Amino acid sequence: MAALPLNEMARLQTLRQYRILDTINEATFDDLTRLAAQICGTPIALISLIDESRQWFKSKVGLDVDETPRDLAFCAHAILQPNSALIISDTLLDHRFATNPLVTFDPNIRFYAGVPLVTSQGHALGTLCVIDRVPRQLTKEQVQALHTLSRQVIAQLDLRLNLHKLERRTNDERQQFENLISALSHHMRTPLLATRGTLRAMLGGAFGSINDTWRQVFENFYSSNEEILKLVEALLNVSRYTSKCGNLSCEIIDWKTIFTRAIKSSNNTSKKKCEITYKIAPSLPTVCGDEFEIQQVVQNLLDHAVLRSEHSGQITLEVAPLGFDKIKVLVHYYGLEIAAQEKQKLHHFATAYNRHSEAELGFYLCRLIVEAHGGMIDVESTLSDGNTFWFTLPAAPDVARLQT
Repeated sequence: MAALPLNEMARLQTLRQYRILDTINEATFDDLTRLAAQICGTPIALISLIDESRQWFKSKVGLDVDETPRDLAFCAHAILQPNSALIISDTLLDHRFATNPLVTFDPNIRFYAGVPLVTSQGHALGTLCVIDRVPRQLTKEQVQALHTLSRQVIAQLDLRLNLHKLERRTNDERQQFENLISALSHHMRTPLLATRGTLRAMLGGAFGSINDTWRQVFENFYSSNEEILKLVEALLNVSRYTSKCGNLSCEIIDWKTIFTRAIKSSNNTSKKKCEITYKIAPSLPTVCGDEFEIQQVVQNLLDHAVLRSEHSGQITLEVAPLGFDKIKVLVHYYGLEIAAQEKQKLHHFATAYNRHSEAELGFYLCRLIVEAHGGMIDVESTLSDGNTFWFTLPAAPDVARLQT
C-alpha cells in the first residue's frame, strides 16, 4: 500500500472542488484516453482519480471496472511523484507490485506507466496511465506525449470547473435580478393603481368640474399611467411564470374553452371591436399541458392582433394537426405588414413597436411558455395574406384517444 502524500488533506479538498467523481462519461476525456492508448500501443489506458479509499476512472479504454481499492492502485504510488512519470516495465520484477492481485489476477498487469494529473496548486489528483499485459518499454517521445496529454486532462478539468462556477454565478445573478424586478413591480403596482383610481374620480367629477384644458391634461396623465401599469403587469406575469415554470400542471388542453375565453375577454376589454372567429380541426392529437399558461399565450397573441388589425377587421383563431405528433395554433389578422427586420426582432421577442414596450414582454412570456411545453413560436406576414402568429405543441405521449 502506498504512503499518503504530505498534502493529502489539501489534495482531497481540491479533488472535491472539481465535482468530477462519479460523473458520466464525457467525450473530451475519452478522446484523450484513446489517444494515449494509441500513442503508446497499449490495450488499456485510464484517467484515474484517487480519493480517500479508491481510485475511480473518469475515462477508460480496455477495462470494464469503474474503480478499484486505493490500497491496490498503482496510481496511488504515482501521485507521490507529482513531477515525474511512474514507469514499471515488468511488475513481477518490482517488489511493490509482484504480489498485487491486479498483477496476479485479472487484468494481469505486467506494464504500467502513469503521469500524475497535477493542478496549478501542485496537487496530484490522479494519473493518466497506460497499461499492458506484457512487459515493455516506452520511448522518450511516448513519455513526453503522456505528459502533454496529462496537461490536457487538467485543462479539461479546469474548464469544466470554471464553466460550473460561471453557470452557478449566472443562475444566482439571474435569480437576484428576477427577484429585484418582481419586488419593484409589486411596489410600483400599488401607487399606479391608486393614481388610476384618483384620476378616474377626477375625470368623473368627484372633486368638482374641470375645464377642457385640465381634462386633456388629466386624460393624458391617465393614458400614461395606464401604459406604465400595463408594463408593470407584464413584468409581474413574466416574474410569476419564471418562478412557476418548474411546476407546470399537466392536463388535456380544451381548445374550445381556451378560444371562447380569449374572445370573450377581448370583447369585454378592448375598445376596438373586431369580428373574431375560431376554427378547431375535427380530429386533433391530444395535447397535455398547463391550460392556464396556454390560455395566456392565446390571449396575448389575440390582444396583439386586435390592437394591430384593420378597423373592424376579421381575426381568426385556429388549431390544426401538424403531422401526427404535433398541433399548430394560429392567430391570423389583417393589418400593416411586418417587415423582415421586424420579424427578426419578434423572433427574439424584442418588440417592433417601440411605443408599446409591454408587447415585448408579452411576446417574451409567450416564448417562455411555449418552449417550456416543448413547442416553438414564430410569425408570418405578407401584404396579401395578412399576419399570422403561430405556435406548435407536441402531442401527449401514450395518449391514444383524439380530442374533437
